[in-house]
Amino acid sequence: MVIFDLICDQHHEFEGWFKSSDELSAQQASGMLICPVCDSDEVHKKITAPKLGKKSNASSVQQMALNPEQLAGAGSKQAYEQLQRMMGKVHDFIDANFEDVGNKFAGEALSMHKGEKEVSNIRGTANAEQLKELAQEGVTALPLPPKPLDKKKLN
Repeated sequence: MVIFDLICDQHHEFEGWFKSSDELSAQQASGMLICPVCDSDEVHKKITAPKLGKKSNASSVQQMALNPEQLAGAGSKQAYEQLQRMMGKVHDFIDANFEDVGNKFAGEALSMHKGEKEVSNIRGTANAEQLKELAQEGVTALPLPPKPLDKKKLN
């Protein structure tokens, strides 16, 4: 398994796990590789320092999942949890006060901007190309970070 640091054209950074670098190239060429934040298919391998593995005789295997301390910095688990609670509240507010128009978001937003439709609070999905078109028309669309996982609903 090869882990690559990836970045989309909207500067969202994330990791991708692939069987080989050829698999990464194949997924890029087919349009299967998309940004988990904004759904952009303009994803490229980020230039990074090489990751050197441990010696083959190393006795321990590193933990694969990052815990809150690793994500937010040592000693700041409370800050990480507070950020997750806040992001959950933002998502709850948006879910309650914005109509979900799904993948029709770009068209709906543009219609409102042009005065063809009454302005209202909407939410939905748009790909990178649609977001560029909206920006060129002067429509502000803000991508949200993913909704935090509900630990009570995990297996």
